[in-house]
Amino acid sequence: MSEINGARIIVVDDDPAMLESVEKSLRPLECEVVSVESGTSLLQEASRREHDLLILDRMLPDADGVELLARMRADGFDAPVIVITAHPSLETAVNALGHNAVHYLSKPFDPPELVERVRGILGCGAGRGREEADYLWGVLRERHGFEHVMSRNDQVRAAYVAAARVADTTAPVLLEGETGVGKDFLARSIHYMSERAESHFVPVNCGALPEQLLTSELFGHEKGAFTSATQSKKGLCEVADGGTLFLDEIGEMSMDNQVKLLHFTQDLTFTRLGGTETIEVDVRLICATNRDLREAVAAGSFREDLYYRLAVVPMRLPPLRERPEDVEPFAHFFLDKHRRSHGRGATDIAPEALELLQAQSWPGNLRQLENAIQRGLLMASGGTLLPEHLML
Repeated sequence: MSEINGARIIVVDDDPAMLESVEKSLRPLECEVVSVESGTSLLQEASRREHDLLILDRMLPDADGVELLARMRADGFDAPVIVITAHPSLETAVNALGHNAVHYLSKPFDPPELVERVRGILGCGAGRGREEADYLWGVLRERHGFEHVMSRNDQVRAAYVAAARVADTTAPVLLEGETGVGKDFLARSIHYMSERAESHFVPVNCGALPEQLLTSELFGHEKGAFTSATQSKKGLCEVADGGTLFLDEIGEMSMDNQVKLLHFTQDLTFTRLGGTETIEVDVRLICATNRDLREAVAAGSFREDLYYRLAVVPMRLPPLRERPEDVEPFAHFFLDKHRRSHGRGATDIAPEALELLQAQSWPGNLRQLENAIQRGLLMASGGTLLPEHLML
């Protein structure tokens, strides 16, 4: 018990009853338990002193727990972590494990199970964290494996064949296609089927951040680099070291940031904002865009040298309206997915409903199709999804 006695544990959950339950469960271990109810309070507590263990809720009122964990890891927080959630999913579990969470627990859980895991982490037992991580990585590899591609479209299948061939290389990949065609899924497939699978997959939406903020997010900054930079921060290029950096909506990047990215791709080195030290990383770069970058190059809004640097392996995913043969398999896939998620609903799609689905143009592509299926599932009262349930 000596290794546990006096250990300092932070418990983060926005449910006071859950905090009380965890504190009560851990009381026999004679640990020092600090309970907080938000991500902001967690960051304040973690900055004040060192801790031996963090028990972190997945959904907080002011933060996503896994994203918060990634930020804390980037800032140097190295204590082991147990992530708990009332809404478990395989991807969330793997993301948590990817940021070096030791365990992943689904609510409700038995207090003795939590105590057993805390004992294992703090030295009084073997623990099952590594076994769980190996299992989850294996399942995710199977789910994202190229042999399980549902598409019946020759162009999509050709893209996945090319992806399979380059997965274990370091060649930059450029994914082109309209919003919602599955570029993110293909990017994750390349990562999880590569030798980098157990390292970070770090997505960045280049169109969602202002120019200077994107620079800081990618390359980090030193304390005092700008007015609100009260401390140094690693950039996502550093967080992705050893793994994959996925730059989505690359076509929205400003010309100034394109220059910075071009320099980074030359030898995978960069300097933080306000810094002088050259930092070198090992990352696999995958970019995606819903624009035609060759047209952007011709129009002068995208650098030609950067385009050829990023498009070593270009792949295009066609929109759903060009692949009507994919509507049926994806409709059944989404039906099964959301039926399991909601725990109820139709188990089949009527032929006339499928005809209606195949007659649509789907400007929102697979994302729009998924929304339609989920809506129909919720509207259906029987075991079969009918045209009127789709509300198209």
